Amino acid sequence: MSNPYKFNTSKYSTHSIINANIDTNKTVLDIGCNYGYIGKHSDSSNTFYGLDYLQESVDKAKEVYKDAMLYDLNNLKELPWNKKFDTLIFADVLEHVLYPDQVLDFFINNYLKKEGKVIISLPNIANWQIRLNLFFGKFDYTETGIMDKTHLHFYTFKTAKELIQKQDLSISNIYGGATFFGKIIRKATFLKELLSTNIIYICEKTT
Repeated sequence: MSNPYKFNTSKYSTHSIINANIDTNKTVLDIGCNYGYIGKHSDSSNTFYGLDYLQESVDKAKEVYKDAMLYDLNNLKELPWNKKFDTLIFADVLEHVLYPDQVLDFFINNYLKKEGKVIISLPNIANWQIRLNLFFGKFDYTETGIMDKTHLHFYTFKTAKELIQKQDLSISNIYGGATFFGKIIRKATFLKELLSTNIIYICEKTT
């Protein structure tokens, strides 16, 4: 099977922003790990574990991660690793599950260390391209991207924040992932909601 998802090395891409916020010497659970490309490009001092719903992805991730397992986020169950993690990563995965709030709650309460970090990225449905298409009456699904046909939920920066605020998390940083407009967003942050392809929240556990 051909994998359409690759690590984006652009300085302002979602992947690069996620990696820049992992820090070093951390134990990380990559939830929806695909081939393990985030861990592969992370600092070598970090130790990664992964979950994915495709066996091919799990097998590939095991080549990079300390361990990975087949896992259905719509059927939450105990993990085989008797540990809590410094960092949980949900990179473009919550929009694919039936109950994102339940998934967050389960992993935060059971597998995140006290004062641990949660990194969440979600596609930005308020991106200028989607707005323009809607103006012309278009809402066409695609194989990948913001309009991926497997997305069950759509998020703006506002609704993503509302999802996070249901958890025991404080938001430490907010980024807009944008390969082409990243530099503009950094200088003119008021354009973040319009130009970002991805919404990225960096959060910390509060209790």
